Amino acid sequence: MTENFSPAMSVIVPVYNAEKYLPVCLESILAQTFTDFELLVVDDCSTDSSYAVAENYLERFGGRLKIISLPENTGSGSVPRNVGLDMSRGKYVYFVDNDDFIVDDALETLYNFAEDYQADVIFMEKFFTCDEELVPKTLEPVDWHPKLSDDMPLFESDSLVVRVEKFLQQDFFCSPWSKFFRRNFLIDNAITLPPLKVGDDVIWTFKIICLAEKILRIPARLYVYRNNNLSVSFRARSPQQTLKLWISPLITVSERLEQFMNTLEFFRKNPNARLRIQMYFVNLSFIDINDALKCLNPAEVYEILVREFSEASSSQPALIACLIVMANIYKQTLQERNYL
Repeated sequence: MTENFSPAMSVIVPVYNAEKYLPVCLESILAQTFTDFELLVVDDCSTDSSYAVAENYLERFGGRLKIISLPENTGSGSVPRNVGLDMSRGKYVYFVDNDDFIVDDALETLYNFAEDYQADVIFMEKFFTCDEELVPKTLEPVDWHPKLSDDMPLFESDSLVVRVEKFLQQDFFCSPWSKFFRRNFLIDNAITLPPLKVGDDVIWTFKIICLAEKILRIPARLYVYRNNNLSVSFRARSPQQTLKLWISPLITVSERLEQFMNTLEFFRKNPNARLRIQMYFVNLSFIDINDALKCLNPAEVYEILVREFSEASSSQPALIACLIVMANIYKQTLQERNYL
């Protein structure tokens, strides 16, 4: 890839131990009808042959492929995506997960929509899913936004009140691959994914809908999401692991959200909206935490919480842990008495 290469688009693929599915992903990008793009494969210290798989495609992409190897494993897809964004040079940016793939005209369709409508971000409301079969025989259509017409794109309201309410109603799909960006929008607003294993895309999407001037929803099915049981989303965990997994983003997100909302006049003047957003993220975390709490005794929960809040540099880890344990015991008592 030459230094003066200035592509129309940067495609970023974060990679970790994806030797099985990565060839399918890269083949789908290689087959695109739109060719004015650079491909950045960011390897998060894979322990399998993922890096070698990507290297085998260097010549086939004719100088458009760059492989970046991170110095140590980050345990999150967020950091590789952020590194890719920082090193990208395209006018537009698109993220593709290493075990998924895109249809042949995906990049061309996204580019044309972005140019024609001058959007900061495009939300893909419809997509396909497939099973774990390497080359799936069938693709199942999924409609995230069923109200969207099959052939007409739709501009999102520019009212922050409307957007926030829709966000709280889960009317925005959060996965990174469901969005296509004008790169300068992300760079100028310093929008990056927080380094979390779960929940990173939700706070990221919240910032996007608050800061984008033009959001376009499109009905085209361009992406194939693979139901991969080895991914972070589907991985089986013990109650202790689940509690630790979700407490970490709960700690980080709450503080980041407050800092972000304090920069916007809308939230400074609307404490109720600020509280609703904070509670939305808390409730999101506790959907999974609640199941873990049912399987652990109060002492086990307390020990895990004290450790996690201490590692997060909380000034009162024991107090916070006690309050959460007490709240959970109180909730269980109310449920037993049929008050909830």
